[in-house]
This record gives sequence, C-alpha cells and structure tokens, in this order.
Amino acid sequence: MINYIIHVSFTDAAADSIVRLSHELSKYNIAAGVKADDGRAYHLPPGTFIYHGNETINEVRDAVHRLAETIHTGVSVLVTEAASLSWSGLRELPAA
Repeated sequence: MINYIIHVSFTDAAADSIVRLSHELSKYNIAAGVKADDGRAYHLPPGTFIYHGNETINEVRDAVHRLAETIHTGVSVLVTEAASLSWSGLRELPAA
C-alpha cells in the first residue's frame, strides 16, 4: 500500500467546512490523525489528512477534490506520497 499525505484548503469557506470534509473523508478511510509506532495517535493540522491505499496519486487527488467540491467551491488539494513520517508538536488524541 502507498501512504499519502493530503492537504485541502478552501477559499472563503465557512469555519466548519474542514470539519465537514474530515467527516466525509473518514467514510473512505482518509484520516485526520496519524498513529505513532508506539500506538499513540495524534491530530494532524487542520486540512491535513493521511490515506493508505493502492490508488495512484492522481486518483486520490481527483477523488478528494470531487468530494471537497460538494462541501464548498474554491478548493485546493495537494497530495504527496510519503515513505516515512516524522512530527513534533501535534496534539495527542485521547486513548480509546
């Protein structure tokens, strides 16, 4: 599987647009959080998502763009393929 980092931003969108997008993307296993090797999970910055799948980078970009356009027009989508991840300063999610 391929790891993708996705960043979405809206032009002049309502404050809840990213929250709504996050909810919709979660239906397709696109997460707004990341899990560390030790099992702890962290929130990604607003508008940033992670996806593990077999689709091409362009398929992921186009699918996310189509879905985001249903929430608000004026959307920008950036998708990168990630071999490894490292972070600092992300807020930890509470343990389930």
